[in-house]
Amino acid sequence: MPASARATSPCIELRKRAVIALAAAISAPWSLPAQEADTLAAATVYSVQAFPVVRAAEEVDLSGAVAAPTQVADVLRRFTGVQVKDYGGVGGLKTVNVRSLGSEHVGVFLDGVQVDNAQNMQVDLGRFSVDGIGRVSLYNGQKTSRLQTAKEYASGASVHLDGEQPLLLDKDGGRVRLRGGSFGTFNPSLQWDRELGPMVLRVSAEGVTSSGKYRFPFFDTTLVRENGDIKSLRLESALFGRFRRGDWRLRLYGYGSERGFPGPVIRRASGFPFSAERQADRNLFLQGGWNQDWTSRYATSVRFKYADDYIHYDTHPEKNPMALPYDLHYRQRSGYLSLAQSLVLADPWSVDLSTDVQRNALDSDAGQSVTPRRTVFTGALATRLAWDRFRMAAHLVYQGAWDRFLTPNAGGWSRENMYRDAWMPSFSVYYAPFRWLELDGFLKRSYRLPSFNDLYYSQMGNSALVPESAAQAGIDIRFRQAAGAWSWEGRLSPYFNRVTDKIVAIPTSSQFRWTMLNIGRVDVTGLDARLEASFHRQDWTVEAVLRYSFQQALDRSDPAGTTFGNQIPYIPLHSGGIDLVVGWRNWSMSWNTVVTGERWSRTANTPDYRIAPWTVSDAGLTRRIDLPASGSRAKKPALEAGMVVRNVFDRPYQVVQGYPMPGINLMLSVDYSW
Repeated sequence: MPASARATSPCIELRKRAVIALAAAISAPWSLPAQEADTLAAATVYSVQAFPVVRAAEEVDLSGAVAAPTQVADVLRRFTGVQVKDYGGVGGLKTVNVRSLGSEHVGVFLDGVQVDNAQNMQVDLGRFSVDGIGRVSLYNGQKTSRLQTAKEYASGASVHLDGEQPLLLDKDGGRVRLRGGSFGTFNPSLQWDRELGPMVLRVSAEGVTSSGKYRFPFFDTTLVRENGDIKSLRLESALFGRFRRGDWRLRLYGYGSERGFPGPVIRRASGFPFSAERQADRNLFLQGGWNQDWTSRYATSVRFKYADDYIHYDTHPEKNPMALPYDLHYRQRSGYLSLAQSLVLADPWSVDLSTDVQRNALDSDAGQSVTPRRTVFTGALATRLAWDRFRMAAHLVYQGAWDRFLTPNAGGWSRENMYRDAWMPSFSVYYAPFRWLELDGFLKRSYRLPSFNDLYYSQMGNSALVPESAAQAGIDIRFRQAAGAWSWEGRLSPYFNRVTDKIVAIPTSSQFRWTMLNIGRVDVTGLDARLEASFHRQDWTVEAVLRYSFQQALDRSDPAGTTFGNQIPYIPLHSGGIDLVVGWRNWSMSWNTVVTGERWSRTANTPDYRIAPWTVSDAGLTRRIDLPASGSRAKKPALEAGMVVRNVFDRPYQVVQGYPMPGINLMLSVDYSW
């Protein structure tokens, strides 16, 4: 059913009340016979509960990983079919795009709760460290397992960050890590775990400071990247608990930073800096979850989150007279509540029902001081059949969003804005005809709501926008084999995506005034390929991964247009990479190469907008030393020292046009754990 957008009316008000009433009704726990809990053993696990329908396209276990990247963005950069848009430097913005859908269609979830940003739909992965993250997973289409939130069903693609739960051998444990290197970068972190009866407390802190200065070639000279410095501090605490047939967790997160935006490198008048823009961020959130198996057939999961984010953006025109004078403040608050229920009707058949409610509010002094409010209801009904070698699932998701906003000239709250809703069906199937061969596929329709910037920003907003729609289809063919000390696994994944009603910015009479419109269609035909081989014998371990991605993402908006049939911006036709890790006893050496083909920064695929292909290689060396245990402690402390050389061959390249990336640089680290 197509997405709709329509003016609020009395009929819509009645519909809103009906939907809310229905949501409240279906979210109440389903009744079960009273004797069920008394007669069924808690240890019973049905096959439909044990098996997810589809596997993650890519997954990295970071618990105890050797030579692991330090940021989530660096982990995703090595995934097949993923582009990380990097504006350069330690503090540069980093967003993720999966299979050319656009970063707005990619949901990022921390312990099942979405990390969102209603203001611009962009999640800056640069501020997420891998400290405290146990696993990073990528799902094309969606994750399909029991007790998911409704939002997990609604994303076109999803990145899941699963927090690492401490497993203590003693009453407490922890880690101190020091990193430092090029560009004046210093990155200390501390993590401490403590057992509190049936609970475990984890407290962590991390700081980053860097000048962000590095040399880069510019035509016939060499310049120094300026205004790329950053100072940031992350404070985090998590509490984990278990009880009979259930578990819960709480996470309190705080992040603050002050950074410069170096801006694009373009020819400017002599004596003017490239950019004097500064941004200060403050991010706070509290989230939690409670999973409970009430019987062996019926289970629930409750998740909640409250977030309060603040941004101060200043162009400092007194330092750069060519800059537009902006001194803007934004404060975004959101509240989120989710209830997921799972019922095994008859093994291997189960039904899940998930309902989410979220409230977003944005206050700013930008333009006419528009202050939008948004309430979003998301409901998902899912059913699964899961045997060991054959599984299938079907889902139907409904999402409705009610917006209201206030402007000084509106005379109070305006209810003349649009009500937007969408239905999103999907289907997934898995089949393993042989032990060495697995097949899975999916069909899905997903939508993304317009952001507050798309709708209300005074220079470019358009309150009549409808949700952007994406139709997706994909197949995974996996094969694996083992012989002696060797094992290997491969994956071939053809897919097709069609994005319609794409939200784009169109310039008006002034280059500084833009308008947002729903226009166009993009067809994406692609293939992801991955081959992994490993060797284990005595003290030796060798692991190698070869990746390749083909993405033909073509503009199909207007057959009479000059850009019809062109590759859309920043999507390479060919890309790939190589990972190699060699371990011997307590030594480990790693090598990573990323290859990206030519791209264009505009839909007009002309030489002026061509971005040259590039290849970048990183190398690392790590040594671990096990120290003797002290006193009655069961766990031995360990000392680990390492070094990483990035861009080993000092290749100049740009991920985003006009934003040069660093040349060869070095990072040293020392890690003590107990």
